[in-house]
Amino acid sequence: MTDYAVNAIAMPHEKRRKLVASRIRKARLDSGLSQRDVANILQTSQASYCRMEAAMAEPSAVQLATLSSTYGVSVLWLLGYPNFIALALPQSSSGPNLI
Repeated sequence: MTDYAVNAIAMPHEKRRKLVASRIRKARLDSGLSQRDVANILQTSQASYCRMEAAMAEPSAVQLATLSSTYGVSVLWLLGYPNFIALALPQSSSGPNLI
């Protein structure tokens, strides 16, 4: 599924939860970090983080913000919105706008 084909606004909850989980996993794999590494950053267990990637648990807002800064992606992208929306946000002079 390509980013521009995703309509996260109209997506049912279960499908959105799976999309968020897949985005979290993709970002982790792209970063080269292990689940244990990310669990340590989030100050949670590896099992808890594994459940997030498996769509069995939903990350908190604080965890999403931490994942966003860890992976260098926007919270909007992690939440399933297309890159062209997430990247269209204004950037602050101090760095990316990690909403």
